[in-house]
Amino acid sequence: MDKDHLIELISNSLLYDSKDSESIRNLCDFKNYLEKLNLEQLRTMSKEFIL
Repeated sequence: MDKDHLIELISNSLLYDSKDSESIRNLCDFKNYLEKLNLEQLRTMSKEFIL
């Protein structure tokens, strides 16, 4: 998987019950954090989220 696909997979695995602006901002912040990781780190993280 490429980096973009892993980022989407991980971020989509985080379901927010509320759609308030703070939750959306937190998700955006988390996606920004994921963008800074390298591919190997994302692969490791995705395994943790999927399991």
